[in-house]
Amino acid sequence: MKIAVLERFADPSRRCDPEAIGGPEDELTFWNLTDRGEGQSSKLSTILSLLQRAGSLSIGDRIKLFIACLGTGGARFGPLAWWGVELLRRVRAGEIESIACFSGKDFALAEMLAKETGTPCQELLSRQTQYFGEFSFELLAVVPYAYWLYLRGRLERTIGGLDTRCLYYFSENHEERSVKRHYVPITEYPVGERGWRFGYDRLTFPSELDTRSWAPPPYREFFRDERFCWHRKICIISNKISDEQFPNEPMGPPMNFIGREILLRLIGMLRDRYQVIYNRPRASDIATDHQTIRETGDIEAIKHAFPDVVTIQELQARYPTLSFNELQLRLYSGCQHFVSVLGGSAFLASYFGGTNIVLARRGWEVDCGAYQRWFDRFSGARVVAVGSGGELLQAVEREFL
Repeated sequence: MKIAVLERFADPSRRCDPEAIGGPEDELTFWNLTDRGEGQSSKLSTILSLLQRAGSLSIGDRIKLFIACLGTGGARFGPLAWWGVELLRRVRAGEIESIACFSGKDFALAEMLAKETGTPCQELLSRQTQYFGEFSFELLAVVPYAYWLYLRGRLERTIGGLDTRCLYYFSENHEERSVKRHYVPITEYPVGERGWRFGYDRLTFPSELDTRSWAPPPYREFFRDERFCWHRKICIISNKISDEQFPNEPMGPPMNFIGREILLRLIGMLRDRYQVIYNRPRASDIATDHQTIRETGDIEAIKHAFPDVVTIQELQARYPTLSFNELQLRLYSGCQHFVSVLGGSAFLASYFGGTNIVLARRGWEVDCGAYQRWFDRFSGARVVAVGSGGELLQAVEREFL
């Protein structure tokens, strides 16, 4: 079969893997709709001018193609119209027998062309996931969608960055690739929200969560491990100290983190009642992204003041066969009391029930009210968001003491 693979985006997380499309006898051609084409403009007028020159098309076909171009999010207008005319011509000439794409969501051109071929569009995201973006977006959109596919017997494959196999423990076919994490929108996933008509990706988390194709995996039940038990209940403090970037701003210094003074006061409050575990990864511990991790001496200060506090680095040394993420999953499965900060650590902690107190000074989660609206949906956890170190201490005293 002659299959045309339509690509709307340049990022590897949002493109088709040739190995997952068709079979050995199929003939694949890739159509890059991110390519502006020589001399092509991305303005709406380009669609009109190109369709006007499409003399082989009837007025009805031109209108149909125009509507399909407008209904396609992500791709530029120029390539849409330029290649859309050629694709339609080849479909009708029998040179293309099937259409494939990464995601059919908001991809009206792919749907229109597939209808012309008489065969359903081969949508890769309907049976596999592929993501190399930030940890928080992966836990929000990608992992729950993959698990939802798994529950329905539709999951064929998952692809992720380094140290993600444990996150997709339910996937019989998971592949890790050495791709550095970076920001990748989740617009094509069911919980993703498209932006305005001429700007497809909305730079925020959703204000409301569409859970119709969304099922967080039961990490607590699967990773429960008696090795991570202490004589007292544990309280895990998950911190990060990394540069942060906000929309329309350059990368800046850390904003959402627990500073050393508040951190020491916090541990002093908790250590008589709980075995405190301090989880602040160093750059050498994890698969890093575009946000530089800083060292401020927090780990050393904690061990000097409170030698009985257990750090994640000590646990890594004790259990060297566990990857960092699997260590976190097994450790968190025995905990009901979490203190975390805005970002991936708050998402992960919210997968395990109990209470998660989140320090969130600034970020998309704050802007859209995520902690109040839908953060409890991962596991039924009680999520309490605070905006300052002082509020954090008050919340911990109220919730945990």
